[in-house]
Amino acid sequence: MLDPAAVTRWIERLRLFFPGLDRFDKPDPDFDAGERDYKLEVATELRSALARADTEQQCVDAIHSALVKSNLLPWRAYWPMSPKGDANRERLWPALSDLARAALGAPEDHAAALEAFVAAWMDAVPKGSTDAARQIAEFLFLHIAPDEGLYIRHTVRQDLWLEAVGSKFPAHASMAETYVEEQRFMRAVRQAFDERGLAPRDMIDVQSALWVVHSYKEEDDSAPTPSLTRKAIEAAMDAYDAYRRSGEHSEVFDGFGEPRDYWVRSTRQRQERVYPTKPLIGFVRGKSELNGGWGQPGDAAAQLHNSGFIIVDSDDTPVAPPEQYDHLIRDADRIRLCALNYYIEPARESGAREVSVRAGNLAKDMDLQNAFPAICSALGGGKLQQLANVPAPAHTEPNPSSSTVFTYQLVTEEGHQAMTSEPSVKMPSVTNLILYGPPGTGKTYATAWEAVRLCIGNDAADPLRDDRDALMSQYRRLASEGRIEFVTFHQSFSYEDFVEGLRPTTETELADDDQGDSVASGGFSLKAHGGVFKVISERARLDTGNAAAKRLDRSRSIYKIALGQRGSQEDRIREGLDQSLIHIGWGDDIDWSDDRFDDFEEIRKEWNAKKDPKASGKDPNIEMTFAFRSGLQIGDYVVISDGRDSYRAFGRVTGEYEFDPTASFHPHRRSVEWIWRDDNGAERAAFYPKNFRRQSAYQLDPNLVDWDALETVVVDPNAQRPVEGARPHVLIIDEINRANISKVFGELITLLEVDKRLGCENEVRVRLPYSGASFGVPSNLHVIGTMNTADRSIALLDTALRRRFAFRELMPDVTELRKAMGARKLDVENLDGVNLSKLLTTINERIEYLFDREHQIGHAYFTGCRDRADLDEVMRHKVIPLLAEYFYEDWSKVAAVLGDGPGTAKAHFLEAKKLSPPAGFADDELGGEKLRWSVKAEFDFSEFSA
Repeated sequence: MLDPAAVTRWIERLRLFFPGLDRFDKPDPDFDAGERDYKLEVATELRSALARADTEQQCVDAIHSALVKSNLLPWRAYWPMSPKGDANRERLWPALSDLARAALGAPEDHAAALEAFVAAWMDAVPKGSTDAARQIAEFLFLHIAPDEGLYIRHTVRQDLWLEAVGSKFPAHASMAETYVEEQRFMRAVRQAFDERGLAPRDMIDVQSALWVVHSYKEEDDSAPTPSLTRKAIEAAMDAYDAYRRSGEHSEVFDGFGEPRDYWVRSTRQRQERVYPTKPLIGFVRGKSELNGGWGQPGDAAAQLHNSGFIIVDSDDTPVAPPEQYDHLIRDADRIRLCALNYYIEPARESGAREVSVRAGNLAKDMDLQNAFPAICSALGGGKLQQLANVPAPAHTEPNPSSSTVFTYQLVTEEGHQAMTSEPSVKMPSVTNLILYGPPGTGKTYATAWEAVRLCIGNDAADPLRDDRDALMSQYRRLASEGRIEFVTFHQSFSYEDFVEGLRPTTETELADDDQGDSVASGGFSLKAHGGVFKVISERARLDTGNAAAKRLDRSRSIYKIALGQRGSQEDRIREGLDQSLIHIGWGDDIDWSDDRFDDFEEIRKEWNAKKDPKASGKDPNIEMTFAFRSGLQIGDYVVISDGRDSYRAFGRVTGEYEFDPTASFHPHRRSVEWIWRDDNGAERAAFYPKNFRRQSAYQLDPNLVDWDALETVVVDPNAQRPVEGARPHVLIIDEINRANISKVFGELITLLEVDKRLGCENEVRVRLPYSGASFGVPSNLHVIGTMNTADRSIALLDTALRRRFAFRELMPDVTELRKAMGARKLDVENLDGVNLSKLLTTINERIEYLFDREHQIGHAYFTGCRDRADLDEVMRHKVIPLLAEYFYEDWSKVAAVLGDGPGTAKAHFLEAKKLSPPAGFADDELGGEKLRWSVKAEFDFSEFSA
């Protein structure tokens, strides 16, 4: 006997979520779309596949496919029977086939078949779960025999039995007895619903209604608050990072050994997103020993779970908490705490004024299957507002749905709403650095190390400083990932090369005629093309770090799709939006699934053969079919038009083309994951300047799409700014002093300042002159320049650049030479009898005396010398020509630097021969004695002997 008051409450809760639900046999579109239709679809496909199955393997494949498609069970429950699962196939496959046959049989035989299958499962699956086996069996009963078959989760059954019967669900010795008890309960619920006029059509209606009912929780004062604060756990993660880098806090963490089983996901965008549970709790609680799992309230995973943290495996896949432990929080309590920890508090920490939580995203983060009523109830309830100190949220429709978005206005700890002038990101430590010095002082190597250090952090980069091969390997890796870009300035380098300029293109462009159709326009045109600075700035701004992508993939195509006309064809639009699919009517009743229809000509030939022999490739039945079936690829985006000037949904294509001969309209269909939807629509012009054309399906011009404006609507209002976890990027400008800085940087010189970067306190954007795009420099882009002081004096460098960059001088350094030579076990004071240290020091002293300090010879010229022959090569082909350039071919000064000036007893590097005056000239007529200088065939290093 069910308590009538409990049944009344259930019906009231059900209608809170579905106000239009009067009777099940008078279908409510929202209820059917959210709770029923996908189960019927899976059931139809499953029964059809089982009817065709001739082997046990085909039977198992059909069952596994149905489990995957339904998402009704957690994937871990049926993983052992998947292609990569660990089940013993010889034992389990016959049991699955027997279970499928039993599901087709009499309902009174289900209990015995279930118990037999559970026993087979436990025998065939290592570490098998009886509850997982029971759920698989009940799933089959419900889908194969929906009039009598039962499926009910353990926690749902326990809670609703207690509420309606007044006692705990009976404990039975066998699984068969448990199932019989469930049959009694579910049939009683169906009868009670029938007596109240709801007229359930089958057990799918009953199961769906009870799931929604169970998802609803009354607000009360006993809802839990976290015992472990987010700040405490994140501080423990910081400490664990330090331990992994340098051994700090080893007195705490050493005792826990290598992590093995239970992990927790950080609420911040970190390089390492998951952390072992035991060391964190040990650090926070000051304990050196504890259990890492769930079994007791004090166990590490249990404490973190109950404080609103997501327990995962080492691959960051959420792990479902065991159902048998009553001390673990569930449902709305857990949803509220996870939303607080992973969405609201991180947004507040970054200074955001508001934060949006999409029900589907939170479900994915927490691995909650089909729990959108529960999620929406928790996100919209007063308990979360009290817990998170936020006002009531605004939300999109429909509600509840996976696409429902709740937007919260954030307040500070003092209760005041955050001001708009607050920076959206913490003030970054941005590096604008120029390394300058004479040639050969290691500027290139120092630049590589600085770039790698900025990208991977000091701790990771420090061991690479003296390991050239390892450093350059990291440098090449980062460059291949697009995080380091290199450019060399020269006298002809310009703004158009560095930022953006116009380049001619001969691509055929499409223009709209008066009817909105497209016509080709020939000739060539000028198109804005991004330079290296713009490219890496945008790459840095759009980087999402190691977190799940929070941006759209800008390499994908966007197709405009028309599902129907607003008002007159609302049912067609609603079916697509609610059932996550797109559809078109062009192509008539031909099934275009065959692989040969990947080719446009094959579609045209088929249409000509079966429908219209005279149709050309411009026939919409051919053109639209190709665009929808073959042009549109999985991963591409679709925008659902709402007339010519607005759109009401945006999604990602997830399925191949399908032909549905049973569809009442538009049999050509594809599945879509909606990223954004709003029945009120949004303006097309904000992201695409051309009116939507009348075609049902066509690709938008990728050159016209404003991805920033699109992301602002469909992803995040702050999408134009870098995300908190964006990785550092570095632009290296070699020979930065050789170009006209004002000409190259133009108005962007101001944007390099730290406080004027995107998201910072004094953020500045400019409108680029060629593309007209809004542009700013992100805070995760570092700029490193090099400057050879022998080419141009630092005193001549543009003043605007000097004010925005730090300058670090690199001069010849005997210590660096000694270090480089020592790494190869060579003696810098005795290289085949030559003291390299003395040679470098003496030459540079003489250069500084005769010229200036900025034209010295760098130590890097000699670091590759292994013997006397190498030293001869360096002096003959590098040092002496460089000195001749310095002194403008005044060989007397070159000789002076090398110790071969007038009056020297012996020539070391250069020989001078007196030239006799031509006949008829006296010596004094030509200005005195003339010398012919030549480089000696063999050098004498006796002045610099060891």
